[in-house]
Amino acid sequence: MRLPQWYGYFIMNKKKIWITGAQGMVGQSIDRFLLKTKKYLVLKTSRKDFDQSNQVKTKNWIVKNNPDIIIICSAMVGGIHLNSKKPADFLYENSIITLNIIKAAHEANCKKIVFLGASCMYPKNAKQPFSEESILNGEVEKTNEGYAIAKILGVKYLDFLNQQYGTKHISIIPTASYGPKDCYDESKNHVIPALIKRIHNAKTKNKKEAVIWGSGNAKREFIHVDDMANGIMHIIENYKENSPINLGSGEEVTIKKLSKIICNVIGYKGMLIFDKSKPDGVKRKILSNHKLKKIKWKSSISLEQGIKMSYEEFLTVTKSL
Repeated sequence: MRLPQWYGYFIMNKKKIWITGAQGMVGQSIDRFLLKTKKYLVLKTSRKDFDQSNQVKTKNWIVKNNPDIIIICSAMVGGIHLNSKKPADFLYENSIITLNIIKAAHEANCKKIVFLGASCMYPKNAKQPFSEESILNGEVEKTNEGYAIAKILGVKYLDFLNQQYGTKHISIIPTASYGPKDCYDESKNHVIPALIKRIHNAKTKNKKEAVIWGSGNAKREFIHVDDMANGIMHIIENYKENSPINLGSGEEVTIKKLSKIICNVIGYKGMLIFDKSKPDGVKRKILSNHKLKKIKWKSSISLEQGIKMSYEEFLTVTKSL
């Protein structure tokens, strides 16, 4: 079939978005979202395509493919346990990849670089909800200090480029995400997948108790990764400033309440035992959403709804193993 003449012009005039770390949970969600909108040409790479810690290879790829927008999803990630065990690796790997991509993109005159920070960047004793202006105004939580410093480095590098060259790159600071393609490896997973797996195992093995790390009193904010992808693209298209912006659901929950929600979803009737000898991390972590409100975006997937979706996928993945 011969395509109409305007088709080639239409394709050529779409902006190209490069999703780095496209095989990760966030990268795949952004890809799914963009596939639905059909507004952009999507470029996707993972660590299998080339080594992003190699600056020459990174620059060569960017020069060859010439993306208009880059969303940096590449990261070495993990929960409290892995962060505490390998802080040097988290600092180095995340810093070198981020700096390589940003430097190469800047030298290639990429119009928009979007860096994804993390809520652990915020000082542990800062006033909450965490405001973007409080970055570097105190010490971060020690349990994920290496990762936090690497994320701060990326945010500040973009800030300095904007300041020095008048560019309009942005850092988006999302709260903790969960959802499709989450990691259920107990050595490196985060709170929600860890709780889903632990409580599911307690149910299937008919255990009368499920032991949860920490006191259960720590408060957290979570965002479903599909909401996060929607929010990232809304910010790219509507946020006119170049200062960092938070991205959260605005829904705060204690770990104890979160555990009970997961129990209800899974149908586990046993007792929850909270092991206070294990660390809570920061006692409270919620992001200010005043900038998000200005550009009229809000989360649409509730925590309970998102956990139901996650558990359904977990069961599917478990059956296929």
